[in-house]
Amino acid sequence: RRSLITKIYERWFNYYRSFFNLKAIKMIKIKKIKKIKTRFPVMLASKALSNNECDEIIKEIKNSDAFDDLIQGGRNRINKGSKNFKKYLKKSKTSSKLFNLFNSKVFFRKIEKIFKKNYENLSWSNAYDPKKFIKDKFTNKKLMNSEELKKMYGNMYKSPSVNLDMDFSVSKGGYRLKPHRDDITRLYNFLIYLNDIPKKNGGSLTIYQKRSNVKIRNSFGRFPKKNELSLSKEFTPKKGSVIFFQSTPNSYHGVKRFKEHRENKRFFIYGSYALSAPVIWRYKNVTYYPFINSTNKKLLTSGHSSNYKLKRV
Repeated sequence: RRSLITKIYERWFNYYRSFFNLKAIKMIKIKKIKKIKTRFPVMLASKALSNNECDEIIKEIKNSDAFDDLIQGGRNRINKGSKNFKKYLKKSKTSSKLFNLFNSKVFFRKIEKIFKKNYENLSWSNAYDPKKFIKDKFTNKKLMNSEELKKMYGNMYKSPSVNLDMDFSVSKGGYRLKPHRDDITRLYNFLIYLNDIPKKNGGSLTIYQKRSNVKIRNSFGRFPKKNELSLSKEFTPKKGSVIFFQSTPNSYHGVKRFKEHRENKRFFIYGSYALSAPVIWRYKNVTYYPFINSTNKKLLTSGHSSNYKLKRV
């Protein structure tokens, strides 16, 4: 009898949890998300967050006690996993609501489903699908050399878990990001813009492609030279818009140098769904494996160079 009651309780609990998760999804409007034509999957949802929600989050970022780091020439971040992040969420109602929405298996699967639906003949796919979503996990932000990084990732590629990485950021003048591909553990990345930035002020997201039209390559470097790339698309930050993209070996992107005008800063949220191990990518009939380039320098995971190399199957 007790077993039956437990089963009924669990069924109702799961029902209400699903109901509230679906209700929370309405906070971000991505029904009208559209496909962007590039060499790798990119999707854009305009006005996904309301003006009021954007204003509230900007206010919360401005009222934050401290930032975790200053990177890329002028970007202050509050990173998931830090003490600052926990304090920030406790006193930031709208930011906390948005974080809880993204930090769920339900929403991760929703994003995955949207990509699969819009890219039915998706050329790129991850070889090993994650089964577990770990809410409390986050990418290590410690400085380490390449051998330490390899040890941290391990070699359990076939049974990865997935987690959300997320930061609340504000950039001052001078912030820029050279063309690159993100960490080798990333599956999907997203950017949420909280205020409008005039095109003349820079700060736009730039999408690149290799100049050559060869599709099956022997390798994809993480930090290619700019003369190897041509600009494909450019997105000026628009208040409330969200950009999602698949973090494939050729997902080269950057940010144009931001010029601050009248103390108008660039407020945004960066996030990604990352595996617990490097992603093994498949493209049609070939597989690409990641190789971390050796260095004794102590770098963040975001600073390490790596190549994706082809292995035919």
